[in-house]
Amino acid sequence: MLTIYLVFLFVPRLMADEDKGIKYFQNGDYEKALQYYESVLQKEIDNKEAKFGLGTVTFQTEDIQSAEEAFKQTLSSEDIQLQSKAHYNLGNLYYHKQELDQSLAHFKKSIELNPSDSDAKWNYELVQNIKRQQQNQKNESEDDSKNKEEKEQKDQSQQQQDKKQQQDKKESKENQEQEPSESDKKEEEQKKEQKDNKSQKENEKNQTEEENQPQPNQSQEEKELADTSKTKMNAQAILNALKDKEKINKRRQIKPMKSRKMEKDW
Repeated sequence: MLTIYLVFLFVPRLMADEDKGIKYFQNGDYEKALQYYESVLQKEIDNKEAKFGLGTVTFQTEDIQSAEEAFKQTLSSEDIQLQSKAHYNLGNLYYHKQELDQSLAHFKKSIELNPSDSDAKWNYELVQNIKRQQQNQKNESEDDSKNKEEKEQKDQSQQQQDKKQQQDKKESKENQEQEPSESDKKEEEQKKEQKDNKSQKENEKNQTEEENQPQPNQSQEEKELADTSKTKMNAQAILNALKDKEKINKRRQIKPMKSRKMEKDW
C-alpha cells in the first residue's frame, strides 16, 4: 500500500507549550505526547487544537478508533484551516482502512476548504487511481470468471456432443451388423430373381414337353373304349353263368332230401 503521510498542525493557542507536544511527537515519544494533549483537554475539554493533536498521536500509535473520534470532533472548529487538516487526516485514516469512497470524500472536502493544499490534491488523485485500478481488476476478475464459466459450459456441451456422436456411431455399427447392407440386399435380390427365372424356365420347358408328346387319335380312343366295354360284358356273362350253375346245384341237393323224408314216413 502506498503511504499517505499525516500532517501535524502547529497550534497557535498552545504557543507557550508548543515545543512540548511537537517535540515529543517528532522525537517519537508518543506516550509523553499523548499525556500532554490529555492534560490540556482536562483543562480545556473543548480545545479543538488539542483534540487534533490527540488524534494525530493516537493514529500514529494505531489507535484508529480514538483518532477517528478526535478528528471528527475537530471538524466543528471555527478555524477553516484546522477543519481542512482534520479532513485531510480523516482521508488518510479511511485510506488505511481501505474505505476509499470515504477517503476521497474527506480529501475533496479538504481541498474545498484549502484549494492551495497540494498534498490534499496529490492524495486525492492517488486514491482515485487506486480505486480505478481496483475497479478494473474487479471487472477483469468478473470477466475471467464469466469466461471461465462460459468455457466450462462450452467444454461440457462439447463433451456431451462427443458422447452423443460416439453413442450414435456405436448404434449405427450395431444396426449394420444386425441388418444386411445395401450390397447384401442387392445380392440377395439378384439371387432370388435368378431363382425365379430358373423356375419359370423349367415350367416353360415342362409345358413344352407335354405339348410335344403324341396325342392318341380318335379311332384309337374309340377302339380302346370298345375293348373296355367288351371286357366288361364278358365278365358279366361269366358271372351270370356261375350264378345259374349255383342254382342248379341247389335244386339237386333239395330233391334227394325230400325222397329220404318220404321213405321215413312209409
